[in-house]
Amino acid sequence: MTNIDKKVEKFLKNPASCKYQEIERILIHFGFEKISTKGSHIKFKHLQLQRDLIIPVHNKECKDFYKKEIKNTLAKIM
Repeated sequence: MTNIDKKVEKFLKNPASCKYQEIERILIHFGFEKISTKGSHIKFKHLQLQRDLIIPVHNKECKDFYKKEIKNTLAKIM
């Protein structure tokens, strides 16, 4: 099992335990493309999704609500 696979497994079990930096690596691993940053909001795009994923990041961390939303979004493309 590779390092990214361990991070994905950790994130899917408990999204609140991951930092934003790990989440960004997971998103890129699943084919998301970081398309823009405007202030504290970071936007990701994926070919299989109609809407962009927007994550507000403050002090290098995002809120648990957004982590759960990211988990649900990943479930749609897996």
